[in-house]
Parts: sequence; C-alpha cells; structure tokens
Amino acid sequence: DNAAFPYVTCGQTSAFDWDTGTENTDDQLITLHVWSKAHGDAETLAIMAAIQARLADAALVIGPRGQTRLSLEFAEARHDEDLLVHHGLLRFRAITQENA
Repeated sequence: DNAAFPYVTCGQTSAFDWDTGTENTDDQLITLHVWSKAHGDAETLAIMAAIQARLADAALVIGPRGQTRLSLEFAEARHDEDLLVHHGLLRFRAITQENA
C-alpha cells in the first residue's frame, strides 16, 4: 500500500501441465503490472519497454529441471480514471522443457 511510484507488481499466474508421456512441458502465463502516477504515459511505456527487452524471448535455466523460454503474449497501457494512475499490463508465456 505504501509503495513509491512507479512500481511493478506480479499479478495472476496460471500453470498448465502438458505431460504427454514422451515429453514433459509446463506452460505458465505470468502477468506483470506497471503502475505510474507520472503525467502522461511515457514513464509507463518506458518501464514496459525495459521489461520486454529483458524478458521477451529470454531463455532461463532455473534449477536442474530444464530450460524456460519466455514470450510476450500481450501488452497494454491505459489510464485508470478511478485510481488516477497509468497502468501497464504485460503477459508472458513461460514454457519449461524438462531435461531428459
């Protein structure tokens, strides 16, 4: 509640298991929210661009399980009239391919 603007929060995450017996792949949707009280949407868009540059098409190795690839599924910036903030949404798909 007392976070200084701008800031980023992690929103809803959904996970799906696509184990076929020969391949074990986990699929997740991860939503990041960007919040800004700056005049105009330039700050929100700049933060969103920085996140996209770091995460879109990134290949991550997280522990011994395998490799996770991120891809940007959705991005949107809007002004929330009720909260008087600029709100950016970034949804990434994370697909983890397990090591054999």
